[in-house]
Amino acid sequence: MIGMLPFKGEWLVSATPAKRMPSHGTTLFGVTYAYDFFRVNDKGRSSNKLTWRTLISKEDPVDFYCFDLPVFAPVSGRIVAVHCEEEDNDVRRSLPAGIPYMMKQAQRIAGGPANIAGNYIMIQDDKSKQYVVIVHLKARSITCEAGAWINAGEEVGRCGNSGNSTQPHIHIQAMNHHDFYLAQGVPLFFCHYYEKKKQDRSAKLVDYGIPAYKSQVFAKRKGLS
Repeated sequence: MIGMLPFKGEWLVSATPAKRMPSHGTTLFGVTYAYDFFRVNDKGRSSNKLTWRTLISKEDPVDFYCFDLPVFAPVSGRIVAVHCEEEDNDVRRSLPAGIPYMMKQAQRIAGGPANIAGNYIMIQDDKSKQYVVIVHLKARSITCEAGAWINAGEEVGRCGNSGNSTQPHIHIQAMNHHDFYLAQGVPLFFCHYYEKKKQDRSAKLVDYGIPAYKSQVFAKRKGLS
């Protein structure tokens, strides 16, 4: 599948099939080729705050650059599923807050896709007929309904921290089936974007590709660059 980057501005690639396969260490729920994107500042930090809570406790997701930023459809097609009933989690960057959360990972997986994905939107790509899913969206932010047609570049919701997420970010993946239990991941390539790797002095235009790990990427299209 080929799609557009689902965000405005410059974002950090924190998980990508360019680094490893499967990109999230599992093939469950069609995540084999999934990506994670974070918004960071010039120092590479994802939050505008650094307090005692960062080290030993939980944090408020509103303090993170990603949170509540608009998310856009990467492809044109029919919306086949929307789930928007989950609340956003507290952020858990610290080890004391993260360990208890991770100990319940198996329980969340057993609870099914909604426990993992949180709030999500699924679109059937009109060209490939495969499915693209954006998960962990902000509570009550999804702006469209199942069955509706959506064009690439239209807003679908806001970046959040719902589901199996310890920090606000955009998780996007492509699959060959609309049922998470039956789906197998398929490669998702992005088109017409700029990419700046650590060793690069300036961003380079990529017509079609898989963003590199820890690179900074931003879209080349009107209104989303």
